Amino acid sequence: MALHEAPLTFLFTDVEGSTRLWEQHPQQMQSALERHEVLLRSAIADVNGDVVKTTGDGLMAVFGLPTAAVSAALSAQRALLGESWPARCAIRVRMGIHTGEAEARGGDFFGPAVNRAARIMAVGHGGQILLSGATAVLLDGGLPATATLRDLGEHRLKDLGRPEHLFQLADRDLPSEFPPLATLDRRPNNLPTQASAFVGRDSVLHDLRERLDDAAVRLVTLTGPGGTGKTRLALRAAADQIDRFTDGVFFVDLVTATDGDAVLALVAAAVGLADTTERSPLNELRRHFRSQQVLLVLDNFEQVTVAGPVLLDLLADCPSLKLLVTSRQALRVRGENVVSVPPLSLPAGADHATTAVELSQFEAIQLFVERARTVRSDFRLTDDNASAVAEICRRLDGLPLAIELATARMNLFSPEALRDRLGSRLKLLGGGARDLPARQQTLRATIEWSYLLLEPAEQRLFELLSVFAGSSVEAVEAVATGLDEAAGIELDALDSLSSLLDKSLVRQADTTGGDQAPRIVMLETIREYAAEQLGARAEFAATVRDRHALYFVEYAADASKASADLDGSASSDPVALESDNLRLAWRHWVAKRDLERLKQLKAVLWPLYDRRGWYHSTVEVIRDMLGVLVALPDRSDHWQEELTLRTSLARALTLLRGYTGEAEDEYAGALALLQEHPDVPLLFPVLRSLASFHGFRGEIDKGIEYGNQILRLADSEGDPSMRVDGNFIIGSNTGFGGHLERGLGHLDEAIRAFESDGFRPRRFRLGLDVRVSCLTTSAFFFWLLGLPDRAVERADRAVTLATELDHPYSLAYGLFHSGFLHLWRREPELVAARATAAIRVAEASEIPIWRALGTCLLGAATSALGRPAEGLRQITDGLEQYQDLRTPPVFWPFIRFLQSGAHVEAGMPGPGFPLIDEAIQMGGPTNPIAPLFHIVRGDLSMGGPSPDVAKATACYEHALAMAGQLDARTPQLRAAARLCRIATPEDRPARLDALRAVHATFSEGLSTPDLVEAAELLAQASE
Repeated sequence: MALHEAPLTFLFTDVEGSTRLWEQHPQQMQSALERHEVLLRSAIADVNGDVVKTTGDGLMAVFGLPTAAVSAALSAQRALLGESWPARCAIRVRMGIHTGEAEARGGDFFGPAVNRAARIMAVGHGGQILLSGATAVLLDGGLPATATLRDLGEHRLKDLGRPEHLFQLADRDLPSEFPPLATLDRRPNNLPTQASAFVGRDSVLHDLRERLDDAAVRLVTLTGPGGTGKTRLALRAAADQIDRFTDGVFFVDLVTATDGDAVLALVAAAVGLADTTERSPLNELRRHFRSQQVLLVLDNFEQVTVAGPVLLDLLADCPSLKLLVTSRQALRVRGENVVSVPPLSLPAGADHATTAVELSQFEAIQLFVERARTVRSDFRLTDDNASAVAEICRRLDGLPLAIELATARMNLFSPEALRDRLGSRLKLLGGGARDLPARQQTLRATIEWSYLLLEPAEQRLFELLSVFAGSSVEAVEAVATGLDEAAGIELDALDSLSSLLDKSLVRQADTTGGDQAPRIVMLETIREYAAEQLGARAEFAATVRDRHALYFVEYAADASKASADLDGSASSDPVALESDNLRLAWRHWVAKRDLERLKQLKAVLWPLYDRRGWYHSTVEVIRDMLGVLVALPDRSDHWQEELTLRTSLARALTLLRGYTGEAEDEYAGALALLQEHPDVPLLFPVLRSLASFHGFRGEIDKGIEYGNQILRLADSEGDPSMRVDGNFIIGSNTGFGGHLERGLGHLDEAIRAFESDGFRPRRFRLGLDVRVSCLTTSAFFFWLLGLPDRAVERADRAVTLATELDHPYSLAYGLFHSGFLHLWRREPELVAARATAAIRVAEASEIPIWRALGTCLLGAATSALGRPAEGLRQITDGLEQYQDLRTPPVFWPFIRFLQSGAHVEAGMPGPGFPLIDEAIQMGGPTNPIAPLFHIVRGDLSMGGPSPDVAKATACYEHALAMAGQLDARTPQLRAAARLCRIATPEDRPARLDALRAVHATFSEGLSTPDLVEAAELLAQASE
């Protein structure tokens, strides 16, 4: 078997749309295809061409001269065009022609020329004939008189390393206009250009095509052990799908990702979205993909399988998005289609196929030969070396990664020598790690073999790299510098790193920022092996891990300094880029119980986690710090730090899971610690957390007390951001305590402060941004005070600000409170929109409290929109979520208000009375919202088949009086209008006078339902 002496010309054909035709017209298709093949074979035989094989619904033919191939193609297209096909089953064939050298074996041809001819055919359309530049040059005026060549320019073809200059063969008797070629240039994509040919996998590719063509299949996961070629297979399958996805096919390497947020950030970068660190990546991707037809290839997902639900969220909102995932394990999520990727096909054993022709039919052998030629261009599979090649592939279990690592050394060894060296390494491992799967043992042997070929200095750097979760070259240099003594040899980081890159033991990966240098990464299987080798050198390993952890402490300090004069989000890029390494350093210093270094890392990790809403990670950091503190021999000097951590932990748990028993226990522990030191001034985070705790419990006076302490602390430290918090705490508690104007004054002062030039938010926050809560709370107070338009303006500003901050908790909070304001304004459509948006944010960021409250609010909107039964079901659903959370009591009256209001809309007053009575009891007589509770009770009394006018009147009168005392003019107006509607003729003049007096105090919001209703009542009375 040898290279053919002269160049050959290859013709590939394929029926366009054959899958669809088979499905729609199976009987007609059978006869049509048979006739199609007869016509093709006849045209080929007429010019002395040979049909090599059939390929699905097409065929492959070979010719000694390019002019013969061109004549056969033209004759075949004329015959196909003139044929009378069965109804709705016309056969249209695309054809590709290329000329080059190829290897003949077993009645078939192999080599790049064959692959290129097939790829040229694949980009054409039915009825079209495409030629390569090589074939066009060789024709040199040898075209038939009726034929011409149309220059189509250069195009990138699937799975080929270099572009191809393509020509269309046109003839006056054939159609000449076709759609654009289905090349990689046609659709947006970032599929990497492959420098080597793709080998085998025909059956798996066919399976993937069928699944991805199925409209019901949205998520396909390729599974298999490391080294099975999942990535390359996914890229090939994606390239085959390019013409189906009009908005693009994009590859996303997740090798550096460790959680769902990192996955989303990498996806955003791959599809060209602008930096999303200041916005929610999930929301940005939803908006981007919602109306697009896109295929995403997510590679190396096994290390972030917890992010599987995030993919479902994205798919649910983006109906034309499909995902092709590679992972060592299934994601185990709904709708997942799992495709197991087997090793490449192998000969069963040495006693079976032994000749080169027989062995060349197996995929593993084909890959070995193809890759070996990239190292030694003169390599051929012969009967002499075939058995050695087969033995190598068998011992490597047909794993592509192992085969590629082995063939990289073909410049040093013959196949027989390579087999012998590999065999000795397998024996070396024979006495250990027998509990591992066999395929991992063989892959381990392959990596070890490559490792032992390294120079000692390269080995030490290889081991050192295992401590990184991806790295910059600068970081590797910094950690390696000064390690010569521990390594036992002089280290040259750059030279060794360059060698490791060349030998494919490490690789470069682009970062999410286009202006940043690529990062050095290891495949996971290789990194695991490197870590084992490092662990075998205890002293060196300890030194390397210390140096890595020290480097990232210094990195954290630099990042913290860099952001000291900027907005708190300015450090997000460098910190997020190295978040995995920072976490590794964190765990190292936790194990060392080094409190000071942990504080330095916390200074950058905590703000990052809060910006991203990673409260699970925040809880982990706090608990680690507490564990270190508690273990100190004498922690008496650290009690304030412990108090801060405990109150922060309670706050984080509340944000993450609601006001649970766990959160309450942490607050109780913090209060107990506080009682041991009653006379010591408290730190701001403690004061803020304790104010929140008492606010949750509705303990207004204690909340105001802590707010005043914060203001005193702000004055002593000259910290304007503290003043914002202090004024918010005092203002909200004062207003809800019955003094609306006074409370609004504090809130307005806080808003002026944070909207002034030079204001900088505190870097160490946890949870809700106080600026958002200032705006929503003042919106409530404005509405109660009779300023409904200013109320909406404040609420809208809150949502806008929260969106700009890209802070999920603050956004869900702002959306809910804006929706609640619109409920008071009797605008159910807007309520539904805000509630739905709040639920989406809460679900995406796993914030159960706002999912529960948002569901209740949506139920109230649904009821007001005329679907009370559905609304009550939604409220019940939300209540079940809410009660399970033991969420703060301060919200409970609001929920009962929503629920009882839905019973009014449903005309079912009976169940509503105990609900509103509970709200009245919990709200208290000084709560400015309490008049609304009494109005709802009056509405319930008027509901049902037998309205109780007397009870309703009493409720409305109580609400009117209470609202007047609290200066809550909008509830006062609503109560006065209700009294007018049910007044007796004798009482009506007095009721109208009361309504007229309240109505006259309003200067805005005249088009809102409450004021329109009042104006109509007054107008009717004057007629």
